[in-house]
Amino acid sequence: MNVMELENKMFYSMTGYGAGQATSKKMEVLCEIKSVNNRFIDISFRGYSLPNDLEEYIKNQIKKKFLRGSFEIKIHDNFQSEHSYELNLQSINNLKKTLKASKDFKHLNLKLSDLRDIPGLLAVQTSKKDISFLGKKAINIAIKNLVESRAREGKKTEKIILAKTLFLKNAHRRLQKSASSLLKHRTSTIKKKFIQKNIDISKDEIANELSNIALKHDIAEELERISFHLESLNKLFMLKNAHGKKMDFILQELFREVNTLSVKIEKSDLKDLALTMKLKVEELREQAQNLE
Repeated sequence: MNVMELENKMFYSMTGYGAGQATSKKMEVLCEIKSVNNRFIDISFRGYSLPNDLEEYIKNQIKKKFLRGSFEIKIHDNFQSEHSYELNLQSINNLKKTLKASKDFKHLNLKLSDLRDIPGLLAVQTSKKDISFLGKKAINIAIKNLVESRAREGKKTEKIILAKTLFLKNAHRRLQKSASSLLKHRTSTIKKKFIQKNIDISKDEIANELSNIALKHDIAEELERISFHLESLNKLFMLKNAHGKKMDFILQELFREVNTLSVKIEKSDLKDLALTMKLKVEELREQAQNLE
């Protein structure tokens, strides 16, 4: 697959950021979403408690738009909204009794600002209707921006994946060309050792020994499986949205075959090539784990 074919596809990273803002005459609501890697979908909220309908709406929209990732959502206003205040009379009476019982009460110079943060004393209420309406508008904008952010990050990852996959294909092609000569070289070396050491061994025993060597060092099966896994990656890349979880599974299988390949090959330059392939597959797995 070439670059032009990949440009029509889309890779989405799980890392991104999106913000959205919605305003009315009374209120301005800002929504921020940060996303990072996760095998599944995990949604958490920061800031003050949201109305149940808004929280459920946000969760549903996230699940509709994304396959996986950890999402941290923060919604807040800029304090332009109209607030209503409610005093907890029971708490005030309890506080009053406590202060009167204190010997130092007469010397205290208390202000309202000293009391406003006492838990349960003063409740600040904002219109839930306004918060829900504007919150939904803000979250939709934030999600749109998050999608674009994850797409931009995915584009960067796409270039890295394409380059490493191309290296693997070229390395595989080179090893395929060398496979038969590698085995011939190995068997020829063993034959020479038998002759040089003048080992008393029958032709059948030599044939059996060479057969065992062929089984141990033949890389044809590994090369065939590597070709299959590379083709599986190619098909996955051709999908509208390449799924990182499936890609990671294919790369696990590819790593297993490349690892076996590197063990079987003895010729130094080709062994180095196989070890580099192994490293590239590990690097690809790191990239795949960041894809949606």
